[in-house]
Amino acid sequence: MTSRLAGDMVGGRYRLAAELGSGGFGRVWRARDETLDVDVAIKELQLPPGTPETERAERLARATREARNAARLRKHDGIVAIHDIVIDDGLPWIVMELVDGRSLSEHVEEHGPLPMGRAVEVAATLLTAIGAAHREGVVHRDIKPANVMLAGTGKVLLTDFGTAIHHTDTALTATGMVIGSAEYTAPERLRGSDGLPAGDLFSLGVTLYQAVEGISPFRRDTQEATLAAVLLDEAPAPQRTGPLTQLITRLLDKDPGRRPTVDEALAMAGDIAGEQPATTVHVRRDTKILPARPKKWPPVGVAVLMVVISAMAVITALGVAGLPDAGVTWGQFEDHMGSAVVSVAVADVVLAGLVCASLARFLPANAGRTVTAVAGVAGLVFGCGATAFAFHGAGEIFRDTMGLSGRESATVSLALVSVVVLVAVGSAWSSQRADRRGTIRGRTRS
Repeated sequence: MTSRLAGDMVGGRYRLAAELGSGGFGRVWRARDETLDVDVAIKELQLPPGTPETERAERLARATREARNAARLRKHDGIVAIHDIVIDDGLPWIVMELVDGRSLSEHVEEHGPLPMGRAVEVAATLLTAIGAAHREGVVHRDIKPANVMLAGTGKVLLTDFGTAIHHTDTALTATGMVIGSAEYTAPERLRGSDGLPAGDLFSLGVTLYQAVEGISPFRRDTQEATLAAVLLDEAPAPQRTGPLTQLITRLLDKDPGRRPTVDEALAMAGDIAGEQPATTVHVRRDTKILPARPKKWPPVGVAVLMVVISAMAVITALGVAGLPDAGVTWGQFEDHMGSAVVSVAVADVVLAGLVCASLARFLPANAGRTVTAVAGVAGLVFGCGATAFAFHGAGEIFRDTMGLSGRESATVSLALVSVVVLVAVGSAWSSQRADRRGTIRGRTRS
């Protein structure tokens, strides 16, 4: 048997790119399917030099059985799909779906325990995958964090059916030998009752415990101590499992007859998921993409505009009241204030138009972009026109009733309109902030 390196071709079709991981029975590579021009994962069976012929035959049969059992479940989106099996240099290579992500074990080691919502999602997805396997007559027998993949897309996938058994399979395990990782193995399997579906549920309970608590409950310093802990010890009282406590506790029952069935466990997980805030439960396959809302005005920009308008309104009001320095005549004050009056008038007209245009955001979400855009333009035109008309009308009224000059009446009306626009802008800003808070609360409750 030749040792393989990156760049080697397998089965005349798959070019090895990089090693992704290794275990007791082989290595997993990232490879390129030269025929379809896509990336895949390919599992290499490794046999140490001098392997007895009987063990060699058993491992070859086991690899073939792994591919066959996983292929039975290839249509389930919670299980890593098997694409092909090829024979190269006398050994089987299993070609499977390439998952861009990391295992649950790696995630917990690098980032700590999962948040509760994500843990509930992992529990529900794995229970669904286990249920699908059991319905096909397949028992995984090695469920553990290292065999749970968390894809970058958010998917949760059960992988590595290397020790799985179908109810029609003949025994491949030597007497007294337990296949799987001891700390995740069900007690009844250690006592010789192998292949029971309830064993997968115990292993899932240990996996979920570690996912939320960050530690494996039965791991000890030696293999013997670990086996004894699985058989005799109860898991340490969990501190972080929260609403998952009852489900995990029942899954870890030493008596397989008292563990919940897959359907019962799924019902419990569903009840827990219904209690979790949507901000922590990431069920991405059912996520609805809501129409984007118009961009909100930046709070700092709104504050600056409000301060400017307020200052201009105060200045013009002081001018009307005759409060400039005693040595300055009204005509001189008018000359100095002319540009300011025009600037504030234009700002009032434009801001009022923008406030009216923003009303288009209250149209139904299914109104469409064209209708929303037309409504926004119409609101802008209406707001600008109405404000200009109000400015002109107020000036005329002040001039006729109070005997003011054109400049004086314009200044008075500008001060009044500025206050009105200031209140309108402030109200619009407050409503947007309230709407944002309401949206956040709504998403949290959904």
